[in-house]
This record gives sequence, C-alpha cells and structure tokens, in this order.
Amino acid sequence: MAENNNFTTINKQVNKIWDDAAYGVVEEVSSSISKAEASMSKSQKEAAQVQRDVSARFFQDTEAALIQTQKGSIRNPALAELGNELIWGIYHSSATVENAKDRTERRDASIQTDSLEKSLQELYKVIELGKENDPLFLLEYFGRDGMKFPGQPGGMALVGGETPTWCKTMVIRSGLDGGNSEEKYYIGEDGEVRLRYSGSILNGEIVDKPALQWLAYDPGLILDLKGDNIKMLQSPSTLDTAGEPVGILDKSLQYNDPFLLLDKAYQEISDDGKTQTEFIPANMSMIIQSIKPKLRAKASSLLSDYTLANNVWRNVFNMEEDLKFTVAPNGNNVNEEQQVEFQKLMLESVKPLLPVVALGATTDVIKKEVQPEMVEEVELTADQFN
Repeated sequence: MAENNNFTTINKQVNKIWDDAAYGVVEEVSSSISKAEASMSKSQKEAAQVQRDVSARFFQDTEAALIQTQKGSIRNPALAELGNELIWGIYHSSATVENAKDRTERRDASIQTDSLEKSLQELYKVIELGKENDPLFLLEYFGRDGMKFPGQPGGMALVGGETPTWCKTMVIRSGLDGGNSEEKYYIGEDGEVRLRYSGSILNGEIVDKPALQWLAYDPGLILDLKGDNIKMLQSPSTLDTAGEPVGILDKSLQYNDPFLLLDKAYQEISDDGKTQTEFIPANMSMIIQSIKPKLRAKASSLLSDYTLANNVWRNVFNMEEDLKFTVAPNGNNVNEEQQVEFQKLMLESVKPLLPVVALGATTDVIKKEVQPEMVEEVELTADQFN
C-alpha cells in the first residue's frame, strides 16, 4: 500500500533531513576543531589557554573589566610617580648647578640634570607609545571590533620570540590579571625608562624590560596561508579549450578541465548497486609544475625576514621552537636545514586543497534486461519415440 503524502508525513521526512544535516555539521565542525587542536604545538596550546582564561574573565563582566583597564596602562599611578620624581630631580639638580660652590659640584650636577632630562623625554615617548598601542592590544587579544581572534589566520600571533611573555605582561598592564599583579616604572642604570612586571599570570617570574622596546613589541599577525594558497590556485595558470585563461581551481574550488586527465575517468558503483559516480584523476604532475615556482618564491621571500619567517614557522607550521638565528650562505638569518624544511612545508601546505580525483556526475545504474532464450519448436514424429 502506497504511503499517504499528507502534511504530517512530509513534515517528518523534511525534519529527518534537517536533523541528519545538522548532525553532519556537528560531526564536521567537531572533527575540524579536533584536528586543529591536535596539530598545535605544546607552547601554542599553553598560550591559547592563557588567552581563553583572560577572555573568560573579561567577557564574564565586560563592564567591570573595562573599568579595571582604566586603572592600568598610562593611568598607572607608578607612571605619574616616576614623572614627578624626574621633574623634582631636575629642579633640584638645576638649582645645584646655579648654587654650586665649585666647578666639580657644578659639573656633577649638570651631568645629573642632563641625564634626568633625557629620562624625562624618554618617559614622554613611553606615554605616547602607550596611548597608541595599549588600545590595539585589547582589540587584538580579545578579537574585538572586527579583529580576527588571536591564534587564528589573520589574528594576533600567540607564540614566537617573546610573544607569550609579552602577552602576559600586557594583560598585567591592562589591569586584567587581578589585584596582586604590578607594573612598575623605574629608571635603569643607564638612565633608560624600564618596566618590571609581577603577577599570578607570570607564575612567579619577574619580567624586567626597557619600556620603549617592550611597548613597541609587535607579535605580528598570523599569515592566512590557506587563503593565500586558494587565491594562487584560482589565479590564471593556463588556457582552456576556448582559449580563456583559467586557474587550477574554479571559484567553487573544483578543478578546471585543463588540469584533469579526462581520458582516465572511471566509474564506481555504490554499495547498493543503484548509482554510479564518475571520478576523474587530477593531472598532479602538471599542477605541481605550475605551483612549485610560486610557492618557492613565497617561501624565499618570507625567509629573507627572520621575524616573518619565524611567525609562520611557529604559528602556521606549528613548530615548538623558534627558528635558529644564524647567517646562512644565501644571506638569510635562518639555519640552512630549517630553510629546506620551511620550503618543503610551504609546498605541502597546498596539498589538502588538491584532491587526487575530481568528483563527476552521479547517475542511476541502468541494468540491461536479460532476454529469455529463444527455443526453436520442433515437431516430433512417432518414429522418434521408438
């Protein structure tokens, strides 16, 4: 008996389709996240965990967190205290110059005045640097106002060089590490303005850095290598049969015909035997020949700048340690063996975008009807039974 196609039946069927699709999405996303986490280095996982913990506190009560940030950075009372000390120090040393009893006292006071004035001018630069970079850190570290999330392509790098430590100190500077943390300004032995950090986020470590250098530190953004590779694969590489320029992949990330071995197409029948799907092998030799020079040039360009190369090495290729800084024969500041590995990883980065075969059409299997064997009728005579 045929099933009635009433509203209830159709609605159940559609809901079942949606449920299956939703389950498929859950499976795909979960698998993608698991693979991404599995590929991360130990240091990447640690830096990501620190960022998640700080973010949790930030977004749990954003209003309170933003109020707390108003107490840090250039509003840190320690900054004003150091400024006052320098100004009063200049005042007193200048007075000593004016009232010196002898040349030696005047000379010493003059040297001290010059040193204090240089420190004060540097402090002004530190203040301006803080005004410029502090708001940017809050946007990049929390992925706000259209910024990509840190640790993701296009987002702020979380590892490489001194980035993990710098991020922690900027959390302290922003007032987001709790009441026991401290950012202290002071004048170093050479008259430079320095910063000293302590707090729970540093796990007992004390970080002491020159202020101008530390506040100007740039962790860099993570290269969107997959996005760049897609653009490369879609850029014109050859001509099709109509003489039009085409890339290896089209806009839907499917192979264009010139890069397929169309004469090697084959079909596979489904397990139930009802459908058959066409598969067309990719002309991988032609593809690699086309992309290899481009990827090599890209890798060479990155390797010419140690900082950029190290950012990719740590955040894209997920390496645990920084590149070894050296002077290689080709002039790059990267270890020779690591340059070779970098080039190899760059070439392999495009492999996930290039399936071995292209998926063709899926059609129903048409089975030929077996015709019954024709039997010739023969008349039998009485003699044949004797």
